[in-house]
Amino acid sequence: MLTMSVTYAVSMQGVVVGDQSTVRNGSGFDLPAIGTLAIGTSINILSENNEWFQVSTADSSISGWIFKDLIAVKQDDQSEAMKKVRINATSLNVRTAPSTDAHRITQLNNGQEFKAITVSGDWVQILLNDGQKGWVHGEFVVMIPNLPSAAVNKEVAKVYDKMNSTYVEISDFQQGKVIYIKDYDDEYFDIQTEDGFAGWIKREDVSLIINGENPVARGSLRADASEFTSVTKKYLGKPYKYATTGPNSFDCSGFVYYILHQYYGNQLTENGITLPRSSRAMASVGTPVSRNNLQVGDLVFFNNSSGTINHVGFYLGNNQFIHASSGSSMSVIISPINTGTYNTRYNTARRLF
Repeated sequence: MLTMSVTYAVSMQGVVVGDQSTVRNGSGFDLPAIGTLAIGTSINILSENNEWFQVSTADSSISGWIFKDLIAVKQDDQSEAMKKVRINATSLNVRTAPSTDAHRITQLNNGQEFKAITVSGDWVQILLNDGQKGWVHGEFVVMIPNLPSAAVNKEVAKVYDKMNSTYVEISDFQQGKVIYIKDYDDEYFDIQTEDGFAGWIKREDVSLIINGENPVARGSLRADASEFTSVTKKYLGKPYKYATTGPNSFDCSGFVYYILHQYYGNQLTENGITLPRSSRAMASVGTPVSRNNLQVGDLVFFNNSSGTINHVGFYLGNNQFIHASSGSSMSVIISPINTGTYNTRYNTARRLF
């Protein structure tokens, strides 16, 4: 069966809800990245193709395509006009008209989500990914907000009401609770639940759900610091060798490249990150982090004598980082960043997700 890709012209406003969301030159993860947009960036939505929005910034400095789950569409009326359906059946027929006698277009699987267009009696008209419209019986779908979704990533997360610039606690959500993101402001998400409960939640307390997959923790390198430390320490003592990326030898950027692709490849893909191979190029990816705010998993970078970045490793906490060293050890080692050569050569740090 041939899958069509249909682009629709639209005129909407939106806000970026993913950290350093990748903008591509077309509607696909395999297409080249042309830049990134920071969380909270307001954008104009120009068209829609399958699961992607064509966007531009207000000053037109960046124009390209962003995956839909990273954009919250601004809505004057958070109502039935912006709903989608989640399939709640093992297999569900899509028909050309709101009747079981109508021709079957296709079948959908449990958990799939589609934009809802209109409701007629017990039937819901939906927009399929190939651009076709079809009808499904309402008994076998759940109506949910057509907004980016996220899941609570800590045991208990507080929910707030925003009164002017003050946040007042009104409830709490348990870990795993799915919420929908309407807007972003100063480290808080404006959210609602499937049953219409609304409030604000700290950005750090939830993890975006990308393409219906398991939640992507923004701090996934740090969500379980001990696990990340254990993963990287498995390679202690592996020899340094220029231009290698493991698993039996590494150069400095090769070690970082290998760990991220081998153990955190899904997060790279789901966050739209194309990781460069060199340490200097890696320093332009992700979000800058100040030295006094380093967390486990952050990438730390160091200069050579001329001030150019030429070394990278992973921060492990307690002023230590793990890296493939070309020094006297010529191996993967742990070194301090607050004393000695790495203290004086320290340049910057980046957080990928």
